[in-house]
Amino acid sequence: MRLPRALCRLIFGLTFIFSGLVKLLSPVGTSLIFKEYFAALHLNFLSGTALYAGMLLAICEFTVGMCILLSVRMKLFSAIGFYMTCFFTLLTLYLALFNPISDCGCFGEAVHLTNWQTFFKNLILLPCIALLYFQRNKITPIAHPAVEWSFAGLFFLVAVALWIHSYRYVPIYEFTPYKIGSYISTEDDNTSFETTFIYTKDGQQKSFTLENLPDSTWTYVETVTEMTGQAGQYSDFIIQDAYGNDITPNILYSDDAVLISVYEPAKLKARDWKRIENFAQKAMAAGADLYVASSVTGDATPESFPFEAGYGDRKLLLTINRANGGATLFSDGYVSQKWTAATMDDAELEELLQEDGETLVLRGAIRSNVIASCLVLGILLVMILIYYICKVSYKDSSLNKWRRRIKKNEQ
Repeated sequence: MRLPRALCRLIFGLTFIFSGLVKLLSPVGTSLIFKEYFAALHLNFLSGTALYAGMLLAICEFTVGMCILLSVRMKLFSAIGFYMTCFFTLLTLYLALFNPISDCGCFGEAVHLTNWQTFFKNLILLPCIALLYFQRNKITPIAHPAVEWSFAGLFFLVAVALWIHSYRYVPIYEFTPYKIGSYISTEDDNTSFETTFIYTKDGQQKSFTLENLPDSTWTYVETVTEMTGQAGQYSDFIIQDAYGNDITPNILYSDDAVLISVYEPAKLKARDWKRIENFAQKAMAAGADLYVASSVTGDATPESFPFEAGYGDRKLLLTINRANGGATLFSDGYVSQKWTAATMDDAELEELLQEDGETLVLRGAIRSNVIASCLVLGILLVMILIYYICKVSYKDSSLNKWRRRIKKNEQ
């Protein structure tokens, strides 16, 4: 049974590692998925915990996946993986049958699966982890328990560090359509706009037009504005000024345009607004065109804030820049750089904007790809290092005796 167990560890471990990793790289996106789940399951009172629930799931998936793949503390982590998969299988069966949400979000923005595809994916994982779980007593430990616990702790700390970095700073790598290096195009000729209103009732979300609004038993969720007619790539990219005029072409056709996106103005503190103000003034002084967009209609900025805010759909602003109050640099329609409130003070805009737009975009895209590659390479090196440590540790005679005793008990 060694070969089937090894194959099951490979399939289950890599799937959980990937699922946890994409969630760790997008904490805000994962929290949105959890809010959709809470709404679908009539658990709206838990929506305030969505960010931390997503954090726990991402860290758990990554840690369990690494431990299963490397056969670390298999009795514990095979049990955790088995019960998690059983729960996910039942949950995705419910989603597939009743379709309260369209995308399970198990792989974030990286891979989109329908509810039925997600259910079948779990049907593949379930027998893999079931085999490991029911044969967990027959799996030989790879090292002394203290060493294995050290490995598990390392995986946990790596996951925590990735989550904290992605939440506080620009994620190491993004899977959204607005990642650094993406080209955003839209047509400004013969286009029109359509506004729909999202309401929820009994866990079901529906879209309504202005002429067909529901009764008072429905709860308002958000307003979505989409471009219709001759629209290009990512045609949902629509930014309006404070007077309702479409300024999207101004942003996309500018050599250097900085868009500050605030999708939750009420949650920004006075020091955050001051930091944004300083960054905005620095951007204008460096020669960039400055635009501020809020998800709230009307100017939701403080009276002391000297810049007038336009409007952008909340989901759009959140997708462009995951940070509330984050800034995004567009160069001739390309997303060339991003900042969060935590990194605005260190932005050297004057030197940055002196570079050629194409060079700036290319450098940003290469930097993101290199960092992502280094992250994957680092995980592989950790695996190789663990294998080497275990191989060396088994040269110790006392450890070999301990291993033989375990094998004897298994027989």
